[in-house]
Parts: sequence; C-alpha cells; structure tokens
Amino acid sequence: MPWWVPSPLREQAYFTDPEYLRRLEIELHAPTTVDRVIPTMSTAIFNPVLIRPLFHHLGLVTCRTFETPAASTIPLFTQDAEYIRAVYGEQATDLVLRDNDAASEQIVDVLRRPAEYVEIVRDIRRHLAEKHSYAMRLKELVRIIAE
Repeated sequence: MPWWVPSPLREQAYFTDPEYLRRLEIELHAPTTVDRVIPTMSTAIFNPVLIRPLFHHLGLVTCRTFETPAASTIPLFTQDAEYIRAVYGEQATDLVLRDNDAASEQIVDVLRRPAEYVEIVRDIRRHLAEKHSYAMRLKELVRIIAE
C-alpha cells in the first residue's frame, strides 16, 4: 500500500483479498513500471479502460486515455457511449460494457472470438491518429493562440 495515502482511506482504497483472487484464478503480479505498461497490457486479450469520473464528466483526456488502445489488446469501456464516441470514434461504442449481465456476456464473447474485434480496434486507432495525434493537438493549439 502507498504510504503517502492517509488512513483509513489507504486501507479501504487499496484493500485486496489475495486468497479470494486466487480462488477466482486471477493472477497477481508485481506493480508495473511506466515504461512497461503497454507491453504488460498487451499480454491480455482484453483490458478495461479506466477513466476518472471527473475527467469523464469534463470530457478530458490524458495520456492514459490512449494506453489501452495502443496495446495489443481489446479495450473495454465502462463510460457512456457518447463520451466513448467523442474520444474513440463510432466503432468504439461496440466495446462499451452494458449492464452487469450483458457485460458478462460481452466479456465472454471477447474471450471466445478475439479476432472478431480486431477491426474495431483498428478503427479506434485510426480515429485516434486522425483526431488526437500530437500533430492535431499542435494545430489546435496554434488555432487557439491565433484567435
């Protein structure tokens, strides 16, 4: 647990039950350094895309917004379809997890047929390259400054 987080938040926010996770056959690994995040995510078939609720509410993106689509994995989104469409493109809404029962079925489908989702991931990457590249951000910055 991080020593800098005050109690009791630290214990509540970072609580894990390793034995319970083992019974569920969930593998536990040591923390991953920043330079290994994308390669580590690439070892999984799918990864959830986690975005802070405040960033979601304000429509903000950070570098982390793009890590999962950059990895060789299938991103699964928990945010609403409108936000996902705006950031990742229309095709990405196919990867928005629905309610609990449907989400479980979606995850099982991704595990059964990962190759079927490859084109969606390619579309997401194309969208990100067109709309959220450094070149696009620089053009936007120049436009803002010029106004």
